[in-house]
Amino acid sequence: MKKIKFLFLLITISTFSQFEYGFKGGISFNGNLNVALEIKSLDLGFPTNNYESRDGEHFGLFFKINFNNFYLRPEINYTRIKNSYDLFLVAKKDVITDFDETKIDIPVIVGYNLFKYLNIFAGPRFEYNKKVKDLNNLIISDLNTDFQIGLQYGVGLKFYRFELDLRVERGFEKNEINYLKDAIGSKNQFITSEGKLYLLTLSFYL
Repeated sequence: MKKIKFLFLLITISTFSQFEYGFKGGISFNGNLNVALEIKSLDLGFPTNNYESRDGEHFGLFFKINFNNFYLRPEINYTRIKNSYDLFLVAKKDVITDFDETKIDIPVIVGYNLFKYLNIFAGPRFEYNKKVKDLNNLIISDLNTDFQIGLQYGVGLKFYRFELDLRVERGFEKNEINYLKDAIGSKNQFITSEGKLYLLTLSFYL
């Protein structure tokens, strides 16, 4: 009886779904994102507005399960993001304004094929921060949290074995970096690595 049920399950899956997989790579970008930065070591007494630029690259693998016009696409990606802050009223020599993040991203995308080549999608993104360092390669280990949950959504175009998609990525919570080269007593600098990112990705189906 168990063998019959298992066989029925395999037939059902093969009939109503299609499995695909491959690898992907792309770029991440965002510029002139106006954010607030609190620098305790400078004792300003108020957050200072600044413009943040974030760009980088990502590459990884994906597995896709098709159900008629719907599909489920889990991914695993290695991502590097370069952060740069343009501060106002603050001497850059006193703070950290440029740092890199490397992390593992696991989006779980649910999509719908609108037409033969066009699809839309959205889904949660699970992020694990591996490392943060400044431009002098000094490791910054004091992250507010190593694990975060975010959201990705966007639109894709698929032609044969290639698929190009544009995504928007947002976080649900702030991730602060508590770091300053020369801390003054217990005071330190908090940099927030939060913000919207745009991702342009090219996938290749094997």
